[in-house]
Amino acid sequence: MPELPEVEYARRLLARFLIHTHISKVSYPDADGLSKRFMNCTPNTFADGLVNRKIVDIKRHGKYLWFEMADQKPLTPIFHFGMSGGFRIKSAPDVTYLKELKLVKRKAKNEIDGQCESFVYDDELDADLTWPPRFTRMRLLTSTGHDVCYTDLRKFGRFHLVESNSPLSCLPLSKLGFDPYLEMPKLNDFKDLIDSYRSKSIELKALLLDQTFCAGIGNWIADEILYQSQLHPRKRLNTLNDEQVKLLHKNIDYVIRTAVDAGGSHKFPPEWLFHFRWTNKRETVDYYKLKIQFDTVGGRTSAYVPQRQILSNDEQQQVDVRLAARDAKRASKKKTNDDDDDEHSHDDQENEKSIVSARSKRLTRKRSKQKMVETESEEDEIPSSPLAKKRSSSEVSSALSNRPQRACKQKPINYHV
Repeated sequence: MPELPEVEYARRLLARFLIHTHISKVSYPDADGLSKRFMNCTPNTFADGLVNRKIVDIKRHGKYLWFEMADQKPLTPIFHFGMSGGFRIKSAPDVTYLKELKLVKRKAKNEIDGQCESFVYDDELDADLTWPPRFTRMRLLTSTGHDVCYTDLRKFGRFHLVESNSPLSCLPLSKLGFDPYLEMPKLNDFKDLIDSYRSKSIELKALLLDQTFCAGIGNWIADEILYQSQLHPRKRLNTLNDEQVKLLHKNIDYVIRTAVDAGGSHKFPPEWLFHFRWTNKRETVDYYKLKIQFDTVGGRTSAYVPQRQILSNDEQQQVDVRLAARDAKRASKKKTNDDDDDEHSHDDQENEKSIVSARSKRLTRKRSKQKMVETESEEDEIPSSPLAKKRSSSEVSSALSNRPQRACKQKPINYHV
């Protein structure tokens, strides 16, 4: 998922080619598949907010990016890249994702080895090889002839059109916390933010992922910050001492600035956890040959090193109790679901038995009727004896009345004159 470094690179790329230009045309190659990603507008109104307006700057806060326009028209288009979004410009240096690269790029010039989910900067990319690129969802043409494509493999990007020239004062930007690259607070201000946070017992990994606390930090950056700070992802906020708060503050700034300024994941420091975590939860080791473990914390898969990120005995016991309660809850829920499935299965069996019983009864009645018809046919074939001819009409009536009688249902006929 694009995090602050990726979005910051996209901002710099767009600023290099789009500032002081006009968007002359906006098109949507996949308009139907993208329509639900426009939050408070339609594709047409979003395009109206871009076309024939001069761009004076490209701004970013956290994972959001927007265009600042020269006119006083109170409309600001805002982009969020979702899980796999990003911008590409024809004949310009490119940023893309290694997973997407593996799926899409087939020419040797563009192939880059790696298994990580983060980004790479390809300064030598010849974008003219295939254009427009696959998974293009929005295409912008500028007055200077630049061809800009917004690509999104998974289509989780979001688009907002804010009716204001100050988007930071409007949703969705107004609810975001500080941006650690643009406005990292001083240590004392950071301590005040920690002390005033609404949930004092929140786990550190969940805290870092909370965009209302700190905007732009995602899964792998949060893990890297905690790894560099030697803090366990399940450690509670209210258990931090002053030295640990200082370490956390220092490494938020360090990891973010290093990731942005490195110019690509292949230039990250070799001892970073980042280089060793992409194993699809398979056990592995870090740069120092310490075992990396994986757990779900804050709703995300978290990589950490227990020998480096240590909990105290009391903290570990509390974590064990919470995990045991979580597992018991999951087991109870699973048992309830299994019981519901068994009940549905029992009902299905009962219904099947009733269907079989009804079929058996119908078959029995059918056979009884067939036997009755055969009996009557045999009686008709027996020749009449003189004695039978002398039988009185009363005896015949009595014999007929003793025969099993069949109910005859006549279909009503409506006559229309």
